[in-house]
Amino acid sequence: METVFWICVKIMQVMSNVLGITYQQLNVLLFVILHPTITLILFVKYRKYKRLWKEQQNIMKS
Repeated sequence: METVFWICVKIMQVMSNVLGITYQQLNVLLFVILHPTITLILFVKYRKYKRLWKEQQNIMKS
């Protein structure tokens, strides 16, 4: 598991150099802004799909 961690750190260091930002800035961008935003969007889409699925099931039962 430690090896995976250090591989990820190295990837983020390379990405930060390519983007011209610091490792810390990239870390905040990915794990404080981007990841929670994507998670929230997917949760909202799931809830919408679940509601539509229930409505469809109710229509089929009628």
